[in-house]
Amino acid sequence: MAVISNTLIAGFNDPVQDAQQVFRAALKAMSEPGTLMACSFTKEAPEGLDNSSWQLALTLFDADTKVWLSPALAQNDAVISNLRFHCQCPLIDNTAEADFALCNADELPFLADFNWGNAEYPDQSTSLIVQVPAISDEPFWTLTGPGIETQRSLRIAGLPEHFRADLIRSRQRFPLGIDTFYCCGDQLVALPRTTQIEEAC
Repeated sequence: MAVISNTLIAGFNDPVQDAQQVFRAALKAMSEPGTLMACSFTKEAPEGLDNSSWQLALTLFDADTKVWLSPALAQNDAVISNLRFHCQCPLIDNTAEADFALCNADELPFLADFNWGNAEYPDQSTSLIVQVPAISDEPFWTLTGPGIETQRSLRIAGLPEHFRADLIRSRQRFPLGIDTFYCCGDQLVALPRTTQIEEAC
């Protein structure tokens, strides 16, 4: 018990109001793909987590949310103890059963390993939260689709080549697919399955 208590940190200062603010930011990020959002409602995050991914966890995870962690996070006592204490979410080993997956970019499995939903319930797919080294609106990907007036540029550093290729190809299977958040420090950006992605020229 001493080890767990020593790794616990505070969550939101005002759990209801702060969670609502983060939820609004996450919703805006999903409805306006490629738009960088700032979340600064926690002073610190557990070692191994960015502030933005920690705030998403505090907002979106609960006792009914099955969460898969990538290997380094799954072996991190601070991450595990704080998720269990603040979110009460069950941590699972099977990616295909996860409601959410929280991953480091360099540990991403193949996109096909997650639950893509089904024709009757496409919304029951896994949502993916990825911690990356950097995100910016520099040209790298060109985004089009719902929530984007013409097109938008986005650069996400650190994603494995296999994952980038899988993500682009996955658009062909809509309405099935994986909605994704990318987190770095206090920043986050989202790419829902509806967003078309092209490599920038």
